[in-house]
Amino acid sequence: MRVNKLTGIILLLVMAAGLWGCKEKVVYQLEDAGEEAAVREGTSEEENETEPEQEKEAEPEEGTIVVHVCGAVVHPGVYELKAGSRAAQAVEAAGGLTEDAMEESLNQARLLSDGEQIRVFAAGEVQEGAVPAQEGEVSGGKVNINTADLEELTSLNGIGETKAKAILACREERGGFGKIEDICEADGIGEKTFEKIKDSITVN
Repeated sequence: MRVNKLTGIILLLVMAAGLWGCKEKVVYQLEDAGEEAAVREGTSEEENETEPEQEKEAEPEEGTIVVHVCGAVVHPGVYELKAGSRAAQAVEAAGGLTEDAMEESLNQARLLSDGEQIRVFAAGEVQEGAVPAQEGEVSGGKVNINTADLEELTSLNGIGETKAKAILACREERGGFGKIEDICEADGIGEKTFEKIKDSITVN
């Protein structure tokens, strides 16, 4: 009888130990699962914090303009300046004026806009005593062929887009027109075309 009791007690102890071991295993598994979930959550938050930074880096820089400085400056080229800059700052970025620069040909106090061209004429490039008009200035209702863009040139009688591009290319190659007759050196601008536009153009 005593043997049966002892056997029963031993069986109970074994079962209790087994249940206790299972309980610890379950607790360990739950703890591991909790740690894994925490790691995943932390990784997700880091990814969410990183994405806005990457998007921010991809945005273009605001508050700047790009201008083309050419003519009688030390280092002609394209420069990026702060928005609100004036012509004097563009000239400074290009290394300043050359010795033969015609300083009065440029209004250095003029406020610049994005994408424009700033040209400084050299002495001898324009007729003596004549000061070329700056971009945006009107010269007696005539088109200034030294500062006009494609749209302004195509407004002239007999000048289409092809001829206007030829005038721009010729102007760039020459560094400007000294007199209105110089426009005839552009491809496609013959005597007949010049007669149509001569009273509508100017170089100052």
